[in-house]
Amino acid sequence: MKKFTLVVLVLSLVALAGCESMGPKSEKGAVVGGLVGAAAGGIIGNQVGNPFIGAGIGAATGAVAGGLLGDAWDKQDQAAVAVNPNHLTLTKIAEMGDQGTPDAVIISEIQRTRSVYQLNSEIITYLKQHKISDKVIDYMMSTATPVKQ
Repeated sequence: MKKFTLVVLVLSLVALAGCESMGPKSEKGAVVGGLVGAAAGGIIGNQVGNPFIGAGIGAATGAVAGGLLGDAWDKQDQAAVAVNPNHLTLTKIAEMGDQGTPDAVIISEIQRTRSVYQLNSEIITYLKQHKISDKVIDYMMSTATPVKQ
């Protein structure tokens, strides 16, 4: 059992060690996922008599899942900037929301930079966590280009 705990701990550290080369959303996703996973795993592990093992497994799983989700968002931002070098990234919009930037200013910046967004439920949740209003989110959704089938 001690070997298993050691393996889980090492895997957790390896998963988090890659943070230096990850984008901002990948890093945040890995950290938040690891914390949430550790808490959930600790609670579940406590129910079966192994809270530390549960926390380790939960932390590793959460960090990997959060990092992957954040990485997908980072790649979406990179692709948009490659097409439009003036693109207003999701990270920048989130920063504007955190700073209390008025909706009209955010929308004006989106228009000025001719930014286009393909939002999904995870991105909308991310934006709402950063105090981006429904009005801005609705405007961002209106910029989406139709998906070809």
